[in-house]
Amino acid sequence: MKGVSAILFTLFLAIQHKPTLAYKAAVLEYYPETGDSPEATIKKNLKAYGTYADTAKSQSAEILVFPEYGLTTIVSDPTDYAVDLTDSSGDSVLTKLSNIARERQIYVVVNLLEKERDSNTTTKYYNTDLVLDKNGAIILKYRKINLFQEDMLTPGDANQTQTFSTTFGVTFGIFTGYDILFHYPSRNIFKNSDVTDVVYPSAWTSYMPFLTSLSTQQGYTTANGINLLAASYGRPKEGHGGSGIFLPNGKAAELYIADSASSKIIVQEVSKISSREEKSVCGGIVPFGLPGDLNKSNVFNYKTDTIFDYPRSKFMKVDMSVRTSTLDVCHCDFCCTFEITLDNSSVSSPDIYKLAAFDGIVEIGNTNHHVRICSLLACENDSNDSCGKRLESTNTTFTKLTVKGNLKREDKTFYVPITVDAFLLPIQQTKFCNNHNETNSAYVELTTFQGPANVLVFGLLGKTVSGAASVHALGFFVLVAFIILKSVVF
Repeated sequence: MKGVSAILFTLFLAIQHKPTLAYKAAVLEYYPETGDSPEATIKKNLKAYGTYADTAKSQSAEILVFPEYGLTTIVSDPTDYAVDLTDSSGDSVLTKLSNIARERQIYVVVNLLEKERDSNTTTKYYNTDLVLDKNGAIILKYRKINLFQEDMLTPGDANQTQTFSTTFGVTFGIFTGYDILFHYPSRNIFKNSDVTDVVYPSAWTSYMPFLTSLSTQQGYTTANGINLLAASYGRPKEGHGGSGIFLPNGKAAELYIADSASSKIIVQEVSKISSREEKSVCGGIVPFGLPGDLNKSNVFNYKTDTIFDYPRSKFMKVDMSVRTSTLDVCHCDFCCTFEITLDNSSVSSPDIYKLAAFDGIVEIGNTNHHVRICSLLACENDSNDSCGKRLESTNTTFTKLTVKGNLKREDKTFYVPITVDAFLLPIQQTKFCNNHNETNSAYVELTTFQGPANVLVFGLLGKTVSGAASVHALGFFVLVAFIILKSVVF
């Protein structure tokens, strides 16, 4: 009997310590409350955070991600909102955040404004993410590197630690808002080969055609072969919002984008991946399917302006009377190929689509910035500057869409897919590859798995890391936005 008992005990221990194949994650799209003072505002939102943490825990979530600026609202002056992280008094913001994590035994990722005195007694302010473990201890502090319209803040160090590991067996990377566009930190985190998942607090503002929130999140996730937990500040009338849990295969466990200011917690099971899924293998059969716009969202009042360098781009109109087309579009010597097959009912559609290509240097001050684009764009009319804007719907359904090419990367350009439909959702049924093993070129391809309808944008965006005076290598679109929209804070 002793031998049987020993065997049973051994089996019990083996079952107890068997690695799980998934974990439960929660992200919060959040529209912050406001109080009569900065202190009252933070206090109200801390209370709400506790309630949402209860919801996440009740659904067995092991990690909860809050959005950028969720505690404070978006403010240009951090002075009265910033937290001194050395204050560990019983009533401090840090203590209350620690209690949220410890009392619910859940990892918490929270964004706040931080203040710190340096040796010269000068106070510096940072946009800071904290990661607290299940015991309420800070295991990582990350300061946002790429600031945009945050003039009173100091950028974080590009060499700071950007990764953390959890007791449920996943190693995460972390960055904030517009950091997602830049090599430092969004690609730099993969120097740690254990990183398979990323947490992403954001107060992103969406711009058509290439900078909408969910499209950017999905493009980054797909190109890098990781899971992404994206939590956004929710104020659609100001262009903020769009959260989700994204998976490496181009799909999402769940997405949320709203028509009006709102808060929504997403809790989903996320399959663990042993390593990042490299996208270097191209080819294979891409099945045709039904239209891919089955999950429509109400975004009528979601604000999106348009940012695009129309005058210098090359355009080619798609002949909608031809069911199957293979078209090449080039800007100078930067070329890509589109394979377009229309559904029979869409042939001779009144919709106007054009192909656009751009490869150029943009000079801002004394700094040069480089971007490459190849995209199908829906247009309001025949004018090029009507392309890539918001349309409520289209009459066209594509049976298949592909954009591909041997694209230049002599400056280490990294390509990501960019897709947007009329409901500001990314097209999820796609296959993407980026065979970037060659020195000066990469074969890049994006193909639909299903025949999508209401397509506004379908293409590739290449971002470079060279040509910038600083390590941040600010991208073309952000700089254009900086010039046009000086009154907006991110």
